[in-house]
Amino acid sequence: MSPDAVIYTCTVCDEPAAAPMTAECNWCNDRFHLNQRNDIEAKDCGQVWVDEQFLALQFACNTCLAGTDRDPAARELQADPPAPSRVTAEQPVPNTRSRRYKRRP
Repeated sequence: MSPDAVIYTCTVCDEPAAAPMTAECNWCNDRFHLNQRNDIEAKDCGQVWVDEQFLALQFACNTCLAGTDRDPAARELQADPPAPSRVTAEQPVPNTRSRRYKRRP
């Protein structure tokens, strides 16, 4: 079976997509329509860009780029942990750096 014969379902639009015209999202690991050629008109359900930090291609579906998720239960599982509370005047700031030498009197 050749790779061209594999058909995936796009996670964004739920339409069938041939393997060469899809990409895998780096965030949700689902397949989406992505035209990787300039000479063919095709559907795009996501984006690809060069990550300057890692010098690698990043693929993302429109669902992840919009920050939405179809399944509310999955969104709760992937929710970010609450932000740590701010240090106030009542709370002492911990000394994270130890001194190598004694202070002069």
